[in-house]
Order: sequence, then structure tokens, then C-alpha cells
Amino acid sequence: MREQWIFAALLLLTWLGELAHTLDAGFPELGRIPLITVMVLLALAARWYPVGCGLLGAGTLLLGVVLSHAPGFEPGPGVLAHVSITENVAGLLLVVYAFRGLPRSRAAAVTAVLVVSCLAAVFLRDFSPVFVSRNRSLELGFLQLVLAVGTGMYLRDTREQRVARTPIVELLREQWPITAVLSVLLFVQAINIDFLRMPWGGMLLLVSCVLMSVLAVFAPLRPVQAALFGAVTVVFTTVLGWLFDAMGGEVVITGIPGMGALPAPIVVAGMLLVAFAVRLASSREATAATGALVASAVFGAVLIPQTRYSESLSQLLGVLFLGAVLLVLAVGTGMYFRARDEDRARAVRAAVKGAQQDERMALARELHDVVAHHVTGIVVQAQAALKVAEKNPRAAGEALERISSSGTEALTAMRRLVGSMRDPENDSFSALETEPTVDLEADLRKLVEHSTREASGKRIELDVRLTKDVPQEVGRSALRLVQEALTNAEKHALDADLVTISVNTENEQLLVEITDDGTAPSGQPPGGSGGYGLVGMRERIELLGGRLSAGPGRGCGWRVEARLPLAETEEKRA
Repeated sequence: MREQWIFAALLLLTWLGELAHTLDAGFPELGRIPLITVMVLLALAARWYPVGCGLLGAGTLLLGVVLSHAPGFEPGPGVLAHVSITENVAGLLLVVYAFRGLPRSRAAAVTAVLVVSCLAAVFLRDFSPVFVSRNRSLELGFLQLVLAVGTGMYLRDTREQRVARTPIVELLREQWPITAVLSVLLFVQAINIDFLRMPWGGMLLLVSCVLMSVLAVFAPLRPVQAALFGAVTVVFTTVLGWLFDAMGGEVVITGIPGMGALPAPIVVAGMLLVAFAVRLASSREATAATGALVASAVFGAVLIPQTRYSESLSQLLGVLFLGAVLLVLAVGTGMYFRARDEDRARAVRAAVKGAQQDERMALARELHDVVAHHVTGIVVQAQAALKVAEKNPRAAGEALERISSSGTEALTAMRRLVGSMRDPENDSFSALETEPTVDLEADLRKLVEHSTREASGKRIELDVRLTKDVPQEVGRSALRLVQEALTNAEKHALDADLVTISVNTENEQLLVEITDDGTAPSGQPPGGSGGYGLVGMRERIELLGGRLSAGPGRGCGWRVEARLPLAETEEKRA
């Protein structure tokens, strides 16, 4: 419930609104309340049981069709004919959860059953009055279906998608809310264009709206260029609208009230372009981009106002005033996000600088107290060996043996120092009194045995399948990752019973995955949490050309996954 509180709140509000509408209408309409209540409960439970809840939801809609002729089943207000708003929202959530948690084929099957049941409700329920036409219901229903499927795919995050995600795909995921809003506006604009009367003018206008929407979605990549191209598009759209109007045609334009003939998708996309330019570009570039967009918008507002036959100064001033309000809103939004980005960057820089200073001080103390001692002995013994080498070769040989021993001790101390600096809160390998070797599987089993003895009732399962040789630096990083993940599971997943570790080679990559079945902690973990363990591991793995991801697992628990290349590392070593 904590993860889907927004959905639960939306369902509760729609259910309460429909209940209030029913009580206001009188007792005869109370018969539909059990049906919409069942739909709400199924939508809430679909997070865990998408197939069963989806099929039961379709059955509930069909049951409403069967009972539609009986007294007490008048429909509540909604955007689809004969389908109340609560049934509509619950059905959309069932589709979202189907595509979020099921394979695509099963999700499509569940969605098809829901669509058929919804069509049956639209065309077979005998309700009166009809709040919206059936044709408009088909248009709006198709738009809702596309948005629901897209939302489910957005929330879906499979292992392959996490690892192979490209920057464009990542941008589209981040821009999904903007894409959804612009899609709705484009849909409304498209259904209001009279393509039969003005096919070419309507098509050109729709293309301009689509182009502006695409620019707004991809604006974070090139904010200034997108804004300038958007300004050219607005001028192009304005000229087209003026020409077709001057020729006596009429292209129905769905615009924002008071904004003249500029279509709503172009106005909203222009605001987004301004916001992205202010947020991401320099002050000079943002000013130029914003000025170009404002000039193009004023050009459109002056040339083709919405009320074509009663052009007056007051109407023009009203358009300019509303445009100024929208401009301030867009610039303010961009400045807000820009300030937030700068604050976040300053906080990160301060944290990194403080951590670096602390590590420098700790490193200086360790070098002076441990490593310098061994190095000084090596230098003294080497000088003594040089003096007695010619007169007493035997004594020189003994000195060389002592130098070798001191060098080994210094190397061991240096390794321990590096290990402690990389992972200051974890001393598992200090307790083991060993260092990672070239045998990754043996090191993992030794770590698991030690962690099992130290774990507080947790069971640790290890699955290692190495069909290729693992380079030493890759094996060391994988071992440290497992060590850090086990430590986090011990600190954070207090109620976890099982920790599963999977290490295997596949397609010239080493795949490491650690999962637990615990839940998120409600308070501070024992000993506190510095939050630098996974950051250090991410740096280590990215230096080797790999990728690390960490987040909630499927259903419950926590999952850490890394992919480390094998062939590339071997080439670098060669």
C-alpha cells in the first residue's frame, strides 16, 4: 500500500465521489455501489495478483452488463458511455499492473479481456441517460489504453532493460509524464481537425503540433537548438494558419482559451522548451532561446487571433497578458529546477571534498605509522648490504633476505591500508586475515562461510558457475561487491531470512547478483549508514567498464546487480 498510495488515493476519491453522487440521486442507484467497490479492491490487489485481478475485473464489468436492465444500476458520471469514472480508473490500473508485472504476451491477453468487457459495457448496457457518445467513448478509450500500457511499460524494469538501457531510452523514461500530457493534447487536437474539409491544412497543422511535442520531449539533449527550432515551427504554423484562413477555409484549432489560434500542444510544448532552456543552458543562451520563442508566439497571437471577425485591441492585450503569465510560469519553473540542480551539485561537491579530506588525513596517519616503518627498514638494510657486499658477501645475502621479508610485510600492510580506505566500515577480510586470491570461487565460499557465522539468523545461498577465466581485478571487484552487499543486508534487512548470491559468466561478462527477501527499514540501521559503500563499488566497477544497479527487488527485498566485462579487461591488461 505504501508503494501505490497515489493510486489508492485516486481510487478512494473517485469511489467517494460516485457514492456521493449516488446518495444525492436517491436509493434506486445504490445497486451499482457493490460493483464499483469490487473494482476498487481488485485494482488495489492487482499489484500482487495482476492476472487474477484483471480477469475478475473483466468479469465484474460483464456482470454489470447482465444486471444493467435491473432497477438500481444507473451509471455514475464518467468519460466513457455507460462506464462510471470509478470503473474507468480501476480498469486502467488493472492494465497498468498487468504490463508492469507480467510478460508481454500474458499482459496483452489480460488487457484484451478487459478491453472486450469494457466494449460490452459501452455498447450493451441499457443505461439512461448516456453521458457521452459511443463514438467519442471509443476515441477516449483508445487514448486511455495507450497511456495505461505506456505507464505499465514505464514502471516495468526487467534485468535486461536495466543493463542494456541506452541514453535515449533513459531520457524517454524520465520524460514519460511530459510525453503523456503532450499525447493527450495531440489526441484532442487531432479529433477536432476537420480533415474532410481541409485535408492539407489540417495535416500540416497536426504535423507542426507533433514536431513541437517531439522537440519538447528531447529538449534536455539540446535545449537551445530545440528552442530555436521550436520558434521556427511556431512561425511556420502561424503562417499556415493565416494562409488557410485567408483562403476561406476553416481548420478547427483546439487552443488554450485566450491564447489566440495557437494550438494547445504548441503552447504547452513552447513552455516546456523555455523551461528546459532556462534550466540547462547558460544565461545568455537561455535568454536568446526564450526571446526567439516569445517573438514567434507574439507573431502568432497578432496575426491570427482566436476571434477572427472581431479583432480588437482589448482582445489582443488579453492574449498578450495570458502569454506573459505563461512565460513567467515557464521561466520560474526552469529557474526552480536549475537552482535545485545547483544545490544538489554543491552538496555532492561538499560531501566529496569532505570525504577526500578525511581520507587524506587517515592515509597520512597510516602511511606514517605502518608503511613508513617497513620502508625505512628496507632502506637501512639496503645501505648496510651495499657497504659489506665486497668484504662479507654472506652478510650481504642475509641483509637481502631481511629486505625481502620487510618488503613482503610492507606490501601486506599497504594492501590492508588500501582495503581499509576503500571500505572503512567493513573489516570482514581483516577478520579473515586474508586477501583476495586468483580463485574467485574459493574466495566467495570463504566469505560466505565467514558471513554465515557472523550473520544474525540469515541463510546465505551461493551459486557460482564460472565457465571462463576471470581476471584478477575483475574477481577482486566482484568479491568486494558481494562483501558490501552482505554487509548492507546485515545492517538494513533486519527481517530478511535468505540472501541469494549468483555469480556466473555469460557472453564475455561476469554477472553478479545479490538479493534478499527483507523489507525496507523503518528507522536508522544499527551503527548508522554512511551511504558510501555502493558509491565506491560503482566507481570501482565503472573503472573496469562494467555497470552496477541497486534497488528494490521483485515484490520485496533488495537487489544488487553488476556486469563486468571479461574480454575488454584482458585486452587492457595485454
